[in-house]
Amino acid sequence: MSASDSRVYDVCVVGAGMIGSAAARHASETAGRVCLVGPGEPKDRMSRTIFGAHYDEGRITRALGDDPTWALLAQRSIRRYRDLERKTGINFFNDVGYLVIGSPDGDYVRSVRENARRHDVTVQTLSQAQTRQTFPFLEIGEGMVALLDSRNCGHVSPRRLVAALQTAAHLQGCDLIDDVVASVERHPASWARAAGATLAVRTETGRVIHAKRVLLATGAFTAFRRLLPPTLRPDVGLTGQTVALVEISKSDADRLQRMPSMYIRRKDVGRWFYILPPIRYPDGKFYLKIGIGHGPRWEALLHTEEEVRDWYRSGGNPEAVRVMAAELLALLPAFPGVKPVSVHGDACVTVKTPTEQLYVDMVTPSLGVALGGNGWSAKSCDEIGRMAAKMILKGRWDHDLPRDQFKVRWAESQPKSKL
Repeated sequence: MSASDSRVYDVCVVGAGMIGSAAARHASETAGRVCLVGPGEPKDRMSRTIFGAHYDEGRITRALGDDPTWALLAQRSIRRYRDLERKTGINFFNDVGYLVIGSPDGDYVRSVRENARRHDVTVQTLSQAQTRQTFPFLEIGEGMVALLDSRNCGHVSPRRLVAALQTAAHLQGCDLIDDVVASVERHPASWARAAGATLAVRTETGRVIHAKRVLLATGAFTAFRRLLPPTLRPDVGLTGQTVALVEISKSDADRLQRMPSMYIRRKDVGRWFYILPPIRYPDGKFYLKIGIGHGPRWEALLHTEEEVRDWYRSGGNPEAVRVMAAELLALLPAFPGVKPVSVHGDACVTVKTPTEQLYVDMVTPSLGVALGGNGWSAKSCDEIGRMAAKMILKGRWDHDLPRDQFKVRWAESQPKSKL
C-alpha cells in the first residue's frame, strides 16, 4: 500500500490482537473489502511501545464460569476451534480438561454448577479422595471439591490462535497491514462524497487508509492515541497483571501429562489462582504457568501509555512470582521430585470495565469499539469478534445477546461528537 492509497475499505479493523483478528476474520466472510491494521509481536520488547495481550503460549479455555454471558461467549467460540484449525492448518487448542477447585458451599462453585446446567455442560464432582485417585499428583485440600469438565476445554496458545484468525481472514481476502495506527480522522465532506469513505486511518509510518467504517479493537491503548473523538474516553481501568512461568524438565513434564488446566478458589487465604499444565514454549523448554488474584497487593494500576509500556517490559512483580511458584509446587505433593529448573515472571495488562462485561458498541455511525476483556476474552475472542464484525458491517447492533449489556460507558459525560 502506498503512503496514501485511493482504495476504500468497507471495514478497517484497528488492533491485530485476539479480538481484532477475530473481528477481521468474521467481517471478511461477507464484506467486500476488509483490512486489519496492527503490529506483530516484537522480538525485543524494549524496542516497542505498543503491545498486545496475546504474547504467550498458554491461556485457559473453558465454558465453565460464574458469569453466564462469558460462559456463553466461550462455549460458542470453543465450538469453532477445530474448524478454524482445519481451515488454516494451525493447531492452537489443547483439549486436556478443566478442573475447578473450591469449597462446596462457596458462591463460586455454586455459580459454576448453575452455569454448567444452563449451558448443558457435563460436570463431574470429585471429593478430595476422588481427585487424588483421578489425578494422583494433586492435593486439593481437606473439605474442598473439584468440578471436572473433561470435554472441549483445556488451554489455547494465544499466539497461534491469533495466527489462525489472521490466516483465515487473509484467505478470505482481508489485507493484513503490519503498522501502528496513530489517528482516526473524519474525511473532508467533499472527499467523502466523491470516494465513498468517511474515515482516514493514519499510521506511524505515514500511511493513510480510507474506510467507510472503522472498528477499534485496541485494548489498553485505546485512549492513548487519537483514535476516538477528543471528547470521549472509555470508562475502563488498566491493571498490570503478573504471571509466573516455572520451567521443569521434559521428564517431569511427561509425568504431568494428564494434568488439566485448573482454577483454585482458596477461601482460607483469601485469593484465587489458575494453573496450566506443562506447555512447550518457543524456546523449546517446558513451563507450568500460574496466575494469582490478590487484589491491589500485586496489581499495578496504570494510567498512561508510558506506564503500560513499562509494565509490559517489567516482567511483573517479583514478590508475586515467588509466591506463585511456591503455591504451584505445594499443589503437587505426590511428585516431590518435580523441582523448578528456573522461574520467570511475565507481565500483561487487563482492561477492566465497571460492568465486568465487554464494550462492543458504535460510537458514531462510522466508528465502533470492541474492548474490555476483563481478563476473560482469550477463550471467547472468536465469538466476540463475530459480535463486533456483525455490528460494524451494519453500523448497528446485530446479535442475539442484548445490546444494552455491551454499551460503552464513558469516563465522564461529554457532548456528542460529529466524527
